[in-house]
Amino acid sequence: MSTMRLQVAGINDVLARAPADLPSWLSPSESERLAELHVEPRRRQYLAGHWLARAVLAAHSGGAPTDWLLQQRRSLPPAVIDHEATLLLSLSHSGDWVAAAVADQAIGIDLEQRRPRAALHRFEPLLLAAGETEGVLDTDTLLQRWVAKEAWIKRDHGSALPERLAAVAMQPAIGADADVHLLTTAAFHLGIATTAAPWTLELPLAVYASERWQVQDLDRA
Repeated sequence: MSTMRLQVAGINDVLARAPADLPSWLSPSESERLAELHVEPRRRQYLAGHWLARAVLAAHSGGAPTDWLLQQRRSLPPAVIDHEATLLLSLSHSGDWVAAAVADQAIGIDLEQRRPRAALHRFEPLLLAAGETEGVLDTDTLLQRWVAKEAWIKRDHGSALPERLAAVAMQPAIGADADVHLLTTAAFHLGIATTAAPWTLELPLAVYASERWQVQDLDRA
């Protein structure tokens, strides 16, 4: 049975649980990447994401978080190494939050903290496909579309590709056929794209809105 496990947590909470001696759990490739990050908030996001990935792997497939070895990849989520099963990761962070998901099938997640983004309307031509611009979308709705599309793109390509957003058309899913699930809490939007099921979700806040979307890649139509 294919399964997916996902956790969202505050960056401070994740780092409080991680070992303080970094060389003890970072792989050499991860240590090299960390050394390239000179802005402290970005370093904290990186460390929190890679520790949370290990915690989710341990909860999903056993062992301790420190038992899991990850290989840093440029512009891609880390790869799980030295493990007999094929497990795929997807990571995302925004503001004070970080998310990590593991599945045995392709998985893409995107998380965006909800906050005022007046400039987001300037990106509508890059964000919305033809036919998606009917009516006036507020910035929070635009952010939801961004999150859902990013999750779907990350599922297929491993990393976010902002230049692809307008080539992805979305419409509400009918029945059980959904490509992307969009969960909304008071603090963030979370997009999930995977065919793996069932899901185990660990979220720090209650979900008060859930949407299901079908996606069409206009470049492949």
